Amino acid sequence: MSAAIAVALFSTSVSAQFNDGLLTGRVAESGSGRSLEGAIVTIPGTSYRDYTDASGRYSIPDLPPGDYTLEVTYVGLAPTRMEVSVSGDQSTAYNIDLSRLDGVETITVSASRTGTDRAINEQRTAAGIVNVISEESFGAMLDGNIGQAMQRLPGISVNQGQDGGHGDINIRGIAGEFNSVQIDGNRVPSSGSSNSFNPRQLAADGVTKIEVIKAPTPDRDGDAVGGIVNMVSRSAFQRQGREMSLDVAGVLNEEPNNWGSSANFSYSDIYSVNGGEKNLGISFSLSRYDSDRYSRNSDMDWVQVTPETNPELELAANGQPVWFMESTHFEYDTRTTVTNTLSGSIDFRVGDNNSFYFRPLISEYEQRGVKYETDIDIDTRFQNEAGGRKTYAELTPTYGRGTEDSEASRGWIGTLEDSKNNLYSFSVGGRHEYDSDTLSYDLSYSRNKSTITDDSELNMLMEPDDPWFIFEYEVVDVNAGDVRVNGLNGQDPTDLSLMSEGELEKIFGNKEEEVFSSRIDWQRAFTRGNDTFTLKTGAKYRVSNQMRDITVDVYEMDDSFPFADVLVPTDDVIFLKQKYYDAQPQVALDMLRSNPELFEFVEDGSLEDSNVEDYDAEETISAGYVMGTYETGMHTIIAGVRLERYEWSNLNKTVSFLNEVGTVTPVRRGDSHSFLLPGIHFRHELRDNLILRESYNRSYGRPRLSELSRGRWVDDEGNIEDGNANLVPAIADNFDAQLEYYTERGGLYSVGVFYKDITDFSYTQTYNFDELDANGIPVPAEGGDFEYERPVNGANATNYGLELIARQDLYFLPGALDGLSVALSTTLTESDAEYPNRTDGRDLPLEGFSELLYTATLNYTWRNLDARVDYTYRDDYIEGLGSTIESDEFYAAEDRIDAEVHYSFSDRMRGFITATNLTDEPQVSYQGYPGFVEDTSFSGRKYTIGLRYDF
Repeated sequence: MSAAIAVALFSTSVSAQFNDGLLTGRVAESGSGRSLEGAIVTIPGTSYRDYTDASGRYSIPDLPPGDYTLEVTYVGLAPTRMEVSVSGDQSTAYNIDLSRLDGVETITVSASRTGTDRAINEQRTAAGIVNVISEESFGAMLDGNIGQAMQRLPGISVNQGQDGGHGDINIRGIAGEFNSVQIDGNRVPSSGSSNSFNPRQLAADGVTKIEVIKAPTPDRDGDAVGGIVNMVSRSAFQRQGREMSLDVAGVLNEEPNNWGSSANFSYSDIYSVNGGEKNLGISFSLSRYDSDRYSRNSDMDWVQVTPETNPELELAANGQPVWFMESTHFEYDTRTTVTNTLSGSIDFRVGDNNSFYFRPLISEYEQRGVKYETDIDIDTRFQNEAGGRKTYAELTPTYGRGTEDSEASRGWIGTLEDSKNNLYSFSVGGRHEYDSDTLSYDLSYSRNKSTITDDSELNMLMEPDDPWFIFEYEVVDVNAGDVRVNGLNGQDPTDLSLMSEGELEKIFGNKEEEVFSSRIDWQRAFTRGNDTFTLKTGAKYRVSNQMRDITVDVYEMDDSFPFADVLVPTDDVIFLKQKYYDAQPQVALDMLRSNPELFEFVEDGSLEDSNVEDYDAEETISAGYVMGTYETGMHTIIAGVRLERYEWSNLNKTVSFLNEVGTVTPVRRGDSHSFLLPGIHFRHELRDNLILRESYNRSYGRPRLSELSRGRWVDDEGNIEDGNANLVPAIADNFDAQLEYYTERGGLYSVGVFYKDITDFSYTQTYNFDELDANGIPVPAEGGDFEYERPVNGANATNYGLELIARQDLYFLPGALDGLSVALSTTLTESDAEYPNRTDGRDLPLEGFSELLYTATLNYTWRNLDARVDYTYRDDYIEGLGSTIESDEFYAAEDRIDAEVHYSFSDRMRGFITATNLTDEPQVSYQGYPGFVEDTSFSGRKYTIGLRYDF
């Protein structure tokens, strides 16, 4: 089919351009031989120009026969001019090598500095507003996790888990699920319930660069409110010939003082086959990361206490909110992870104008461990309203004490972590050039499957009521999670005769997304005088099948259960509190098999947890676009429109335990939406290396699959929790402007502003009801007997801000100091979001939004030494919003310092040491106000010590 399209499209240009010639070639870096992407190849005094691609290749068609001067410029390298001759009706090749401005061959220049030059030149020649980071500048990446490199880019923040691993990628305050993460232009599938990709699931050692496209042009996917993150696979044609290297390292997690390991083998070479010359490129990377992810966590839950309704506590004199810590939970997690990834690219060329590729990716991520948690419920009965139960004996900003009416308790929880994630991706495609026409196409298949072998949880409760526990607490260092808790009435926490009950949840199942996609693009360039117009059009089709099938079998145990068999005594003290016991979930599972009479199956809990969130869904996106690029003098205008149609269907379940009768009813739902997404982008080269860009584009964000696909749960009292099949995608109108200045020696200074107007984000609606309407939706009734909860559209927001970037080699410093370089960025933003369910008048931003992001990198190169220090700062951001300030959850501001040193012992051997999270500051979240810390997590410093050998 593609061949037929090519013939039909190209035939019209043959006669018109019969006598013209084609000028092609490759631009490379002298010394290293690396291909240069983003070099500008021009014929001065004419409109003939091209930017080199990832293989360093350029192509200038429709040149009348004759002699020309060819000029090549690349920021950081010396410009070159050469005389060339073009013959009619044939292709003429000229390869160009560029050298450093100071004449020093690139082989003596650090990889990081070369990488900075690559990124700057690719950003300079980009069609829209793009930030680029090349593989030479990735820096330390534990487990090969690309998120660690991403967080060093302007306007990017990356969420971190309790164990310090990097997760969802946010762009300019837009959460990861509303951005598109891609590999070579194809969206990476997730593994259940979310539209966002978790970068933990692959090692990115085969990635040559990352593009962050903040203002997508119409030929890019429209499903990206914040922007697009595109990881580009390494190609052998980016090199001059064979390159082969091996990295081996030990990785220390300082928190438990345990070692892991990593190894990476990379190979790249170019072959001559079938009579061609250097026309087959093979590149692949094989890596393994075996990591200790031990962490500690302290959790504190606070209850809002109003001075006016609790005068006996005398809180008004404090002059600040004073809340009561109703419970605390503290744990350590023995998690270990193993990541194995094979990625590659096979590229084949037929002549100068036809190329084909095959890009495989196979990645396996395993997670194992046990989480041991201890719980203390200090109070479970307090009521804040006037006339409610008053069960606090004393309360100050740093101290609280319950009473016997608090009905306090202790508990121990053990949770298994045994899961595996398999990610497969295969893409095949090609590119064909004929005179002014270019045809490209891509077919892709990918699958991301998460298998939960055993995430079972054992929960043991000590709740004596004759007498009850009575606790007091003292806040020592809330940000460090240090809160001292003392028992006041002599109840012995080691006396297992006080145990009252237990619960065992046996959890296993699968989550999966499988994707087929195809795209085709055609463009033709028209030249008239000194002006060029390029028409580009194309189409894309993507179908995604997603499923979730998780089984949760819930069992209860009463006070006759042999608790001593599953509770192992321990003397561990963490966060100033003694644990006393660790609950052993595997022992409980063994007992379930050997002594089932000790366990009572819980029908309603099992019914809900095993069915309500399961789904079998299909999403289809069909897209077509047309856009034109007009270049005249110093101005470039890109304008066009993209039409996308989004369709989905889903099979979920309505689950009921009303009147203690369990029922499961399959329900199929679906919907479709069409979007017209215009875009216009301007680029003005005001003078050499000074570029002004402005853009407008419209984009959309699919609803969260977890909200669309969730079934209905009706509990035994008649309350209902629902998903919402009628959610519509969010729409964003995006405005950007950016001024960029590039210095001859590889510097970049830029200032950018952006504004996003976003409508129809979802939020959680809760109301009371007495009856259902004809469609089965509860009818709101003030004071109704039942409660209804579901996600709905209606939240609107604006995000706007300022981005500042400065990157500079400090070559002008004397002596050895000229090896210093610095990269700085600051993103200052505001977010105003409207949530219809909030009536407290509080100014709230979008979830995941931070007002200030700051990055700084200092790099030093001297002889055989290459060292760098990275600093990142992220301001507070919302983790989740409730209906009141008490239920709002924020992550506190966090800063991080990473460092690395590389030393070359010879041309082939070098050693390296990296250190991440050097400040070892905890990850902190809080309820409502910073003083009410909800979670404090320590994941420890990580050190990598290793060797690299280049064969």
